[in-house]
Amino acid sequence: MNLRLCFESKAGVNIDEAAVFRHYAENYLSGFDIEWGGSVSMPHHDTITRPMEPLWQYFIRNASTAARDYLIEYLNRNPMAGYFVHVYEQESGAGDRKIR
Repeated sequence: MNLRLCFESKAGVNIDEAAVFRHYAENYLSGFDIEWGGSVSMPHHDTITRPMEPLWQYFIRNASTAARDYLIEYLNRNPMAGYFVHVYEQESGAGDRKIR
């Protein structure tokens, strides 16, 4: 399965420079095999703050069930300061399904 992580900034947080956010996120996710995905807009029913606000995204390709479960546990135990982290799972031939 593939996982997509979308980082939605909380009120008052605005890192609009990709290189700065990448440094922050890649340090936070240093134990995971991640791939930078740039920015994406999400529909308002999936966001917590403003609708269609650009979010930064990362991918974890070919993740095992154990890696997915550890990622969710890690995000719950160690929230990223200033961001809500949305996680989507995609099985082969299916669309994204939000799991966090």
